[in-house]
Amino acid sequence: MNRHLRAAARTAAALLLVGAPAALATPAAHADPVLMVCAGTGVQTYQPGITLTTRPTTVTNTSDLTTCAGGPVTSGHHRFGPFATTASCLYTPPTGPDAFDLTWNDGTTSHYEGTYAVLTTGGQLVVTSTGAVTSGRFAGKALQEVVAYTAPDLLQCATPQGVTSVSGPITVTVAG
Repeated sequence: MNRHLRAAARTAAALLLVGAPAALATPAAHADPVLMVCAGTGVQTYQPGITLTTRPTTVTNTSDLTTCAGGPVTSGHHRFGPFATTASCLYTPPTGPDAFDLTWNDGTTSHYEGTYAVLTTGGQLVVTSTGAVTSGRFAGKALQEVVAYTAPDLLQCATPQGVTSVSGPITVTVAG
């Protein structure tokens, strides 16, 4: 599966956990201690826009982590795509592998690899990606990203232009 569908899936998972950043920041008794929690906004764009009918689409995902607490950096950014896929307002991508680079405000980077899962609930797409930082800052540490994209406007989905972007809150937790 291409990176755009994985990004959409991550975003959907975040929507379900919009109220859960505090829960993510508190590790279970057996879990690794949380080193840093970042919050911000994820945006997923579609070209052409997604409609009620599945069609070839180019997807790009960007996330701005505007606040990071508990770690050596205070903000970050990542982008993946553009990638080609098939998509629609009603399509939920399956679970699959995920990888992206995060650029931190101090100029360092982290390469992440993991697995994403998508949950569609209440018309929202919540994407959760869980894995590890494989190189760069935080190498060897666990990372979880949750993005909760707003549901596409079904009236806009019914137009020829379709929905050209969705956005929502993102939370990135580094533990280890």
